[in-house]
Amino acid sequence: MYEKIYESDTLVVGEADQTPDWRWLFYLRHWDAFLGLTPTHYAKVFRDGTTIFFGKRSGSYEPVGRVDSLLAYWGRWTEALCPAFPINGLPNPNVVLNPGWNIEYGMGPDSVTGTFVDERRMVYLHQPNTHRIDIYSVETRQKTGEIQHNTGEYFHSLAWVQEGQVAGFCKASGKIRIMTYLGSDKKVIESDRIDPFRVAAYDSEHHLFFAVGTDYRARLYCREAWSENLSAPTFEPASVYGLKANRLKTRLTGDDGKPIPGMWVHWELEGVDGPIIGSLDKAVSMTDKDGWAENFYYGPDEGLTGLNKVKVRVALY
Repeated sequence: MYEKIYESDTLVVGEADQTPDWRWLFYLRHWDAFLGLTPTHYAKVFRDGTTIFFGKRSGSYEPVGRVDSLLAYWGRWTEALCPAFPINGLPNPNVVLNPGWNIEYGMGPDSVTGTFVDERRMVYLHQPNTHRIDIYSVETRQKTGEIQHNTGEYFHSLAWVQEGQVAGFCKASGKIRIMTYLGSDKKVIESDRIDPFRVAAYDSEHHLFFAVGTDYRARLYCREAWSENLSAPTFEPASVYGLKANRLKTRLTGDDGKPIPGMWVHWELEGVDGPIIGSLDKAVSMTDKDGWAENFYYGPDEGLTGLNKVKVRVALY
């Protein structure tokens, strides 16, 4: 089970003196917060459970997970997918993401099953049953593949994780599956669970799961089982000098050897049979597009000699 790292004392109910009928929850990267939806209202939800209701919903639009932690909506009457405005998360009916295919009733999302669109790769993910996701071309409407997950439940929502990956959330059991949907090998790559919930979302900025539990408390879960390999830190150049900034580098890659960008790496100095000598410039640094994280080591100015160990690990915040 994913590790629970936070649980709110207060209930996720906003200003209303009642418990909302939460139907959907999505992480929006422009907000670095979550959009919560009831059958009638929109709300902004923060990681500590603080909730602000800010608008009334139209019953003709249902939310759809979208690439890059954005959001789209499916129009019941127009059968079109339209993007959300980045500022307020509301539907923008002036833009259509599926001009060649009107997504008919039964292929769109509802209160039980979520869908997902990646308009960059022109693919649409639909759940025909509780064991499979079908992948369609938005351009041709033809089925191009499928993912067998065999949870025995519909994914209430599908959320973007990273390029070519989505997370599916099962409300009743708390099951979570992370799946690949591009390329020839479309499959489940990670299986785990959280506590049963009303709504849940994936925080792609900090690689966390956020849920509003059945008791209306906000919970954060750490995603520990993420495939990664962090190389031993090395100096560049290899010689280390005192009274000078010495560059340090480490690289984060997946099991397939591909670089993992946008992750925080924690740096630490540890003395070997003695005190810590010198200092590091940063406690954390982020991996770049090639998976490299950098730091600087400053040698001592007191003429001390000895051995230090540089420790690195992937940090989740």
